Amino acid sequence: MSLNIDKSNFVIFHPPQKKINLVIKIKLCSKTLKELNSVKYLGVILDSNLNWKKHIHELTKNISRSIGVLCKLRHFVPSKILLQIYYSIILPFLTYGVVIWGNTYPTNIRPLVIIQKRAIRILSFSHFQAHTSHLFKKFNLLKFIDIIKLYTAIFMHQFHKGLLPKSFSDFFTPVCNRHRYSTRLASKSTFCLPQTRTNYGIFNIRFSGPKLWNSIAESIKSSSVFFVQKEI
Repeated sequence: MSLNIDKSNFVIFHPPQKKINLVIKIKLCSKTLKELNSVKYLGVILDSNLNWKKHIHELTKNISRSIGVLCKLRHFVPSKILLQIYYSIILPFLTYGVVIWGNTYPTNIRPLVIIQKRAIRILSFSHFQAHTSHLFKKFNLLKFIDIIKLYTAIFMHQFHKGLLPKSFSDFFTPVCNRHRYSTRLASKSTFCLPQTRTNYGIFNIRFSGPKLWNSIAESIKSSSVFFVQKEI
């Protein structure tokens, strides 16, 4: 593939607490590339601080439009069809790439939590302030927080079973590889937690993934299949 210089930009990724004071200029074929604070790559908006606020903001707007469609149709189709529409035009926004951008500050994902509840209330013809826990159970749907946990666990299970591309081969370190002697943790399917002193590191998939995986019962981790939420 030849590089289209006119459409090329660059982003400097760094933790929010570390400011970049240098003026960096990159030239290709005598043309200066423009520095951006965020860029869209394969449907995911990558911002310079990797806090995913811009991506979540765009998702919220897209889901809001989908909810508008749902709201208009709910008076003309049965609830089963409404649920299929939810799976088709709302749920994909909440699941695509969620393993990466979903592991962030709870305040960042709160807009998606709120808008998903709004969709569930519309599905059930409930009051706009109605509690939603029983509605999620009624429709057999996962809350967004649980969607993040599910897809993170699936990612860890795929790593554990060697089903990920080779580029992920050393992404996580099993406890049994760290200790030369037998320990209670080493005998189980557990991974080492990398040392981190910041929230930036805690929300990284390399930390949040092993932390979630280590909390799962051994009987589930040893299963040959992880089941994704059943779709209608």
